Amino acid sequence: MKPAAESMRWVIAGLIMLTGWIAWLVYVVLPAHSSRLFGGFFLAIGVPHVIFYRRNGRKFFAKTQTSRPFVANFWARSGEKGIQLLFLGFGITLAVAGCVLIVMGST
Repeated sequence: MKPAAESMRWVIAGLIMLTGWIAWLVYVVLPAHSSRLFGGFFLAIGVPHVIFYRRNGRKFFAKTQTSRPFVANFWARSGEKGIQLLFLGFGITLAVAGCVLIVMGST
């Protein structure tokens, strides 16, 4: 298995790609539609991810370790802390996008 410093690169790269995609979605696609509805949706998904990131990360990591060897090894590279960071980053990204969309929809 790789050291923890190397394994976090994939988690951080995934979060950067996710954040870029959500930013593009908020800036280009959703303002033309009902942005308050999508904002509430993103906020409703993001807040539980932020609140329960440790428990969900632990559960997800445990489930992946009982999967096929390729899947187990893929997720084992980032470790339990990396998966928890992924859940936390995912939740923060969605919660911020939801707040931005709600503010944009109310103006």
